[in-house]
Amino acid sequence: PPRLPGMPPPRLPGMPPPRLPGMPQPGVNFQDWQRMMMMYNNPDLAVNVTQQQALEYDQEKANTMNMEAEVIELAHHFNLTDRHARMLDEQLKKRNNTYEDDIAAMYEILKGAKNPADLLMVSIRWMAEGVFRGTQTPNPDVEKVSKKYKLDAPSACKLAEVLESRNDPDNDLRKICTHLERSNRPSALVMMMLKDLKSGGPVDESTKAPAIGSYLHKVELEKASRKSKSRGRGGGRSRSRRHARSSSRRGGGPRPGPR
Repeated sequence: PPRLPGMPPPRLPGMPPPRLPGMPQPGVNFQDWQRMMMMYNNPDLAVNVTQQQALEYDQEKANTMNMEAEVIELAHHFNLTDRHARMLDEQLKKRNNTYEDDIAAMYEILKGAKNPADLLMVSIRWMAEGVFRGTQTPNPDVEKVSKKYKLDAPSACKLAEVLESRNDPDNDLRKICTHLERSNRPSALVMMMLKDLKSGGPVDESTKAPAIGSYLHKVELEKASRKSKSRGRGGGRSRSRRHARSSSRRGGGPRPGPR
């Protein structure tokens, strides 16, 4: 059919619709294009945005430079984010005369951890609450358990943290000890129990036989060793007494000297 004057030509099948004047090209983010057009139409705004970006960059650089070198090194060692490093740096600067000990403690706590950032946040919270004690947990009962069963710093830290949210932490810790004393890998066992403890699940007492190398296994070996030594000493004395009585009956006592 004939096309009326001023009408656009008909669009062929499969062709995209015509782009309206002043609209971005297909594939260009509309918000980015809109921001670009605003700066293009307002040069002063473009200058302000550039200056703001420069200020933010300078501020970020200044914050990084203000962090202690030991904190930056620790963050690089454990692949921590800049945010984590700044939070740690802030808390360390608030503490009195414990900076070097705190840094050394953080290396010990984060060493070998699967998720160092998680343990770091626990320590930062304890610092903010004023209860951080380095490699020792704020919970004295957990600390006693840690020394008794030789828990490493990450497992002791996580155990102390998870008990904070339990309704009866003392009873739970007592039941947990029945598992630890039978295990030859108590630190790993603590990390395995964390999921159920965090979900609020109950803790059952363990009645399993002690594993070889466990705390209870070593105690049983020591008891058996003491009994064996005791029987050995008692048996020796009995044999000596029997030998003395036998010698006396045979006249084997001391002979009288010459008159």
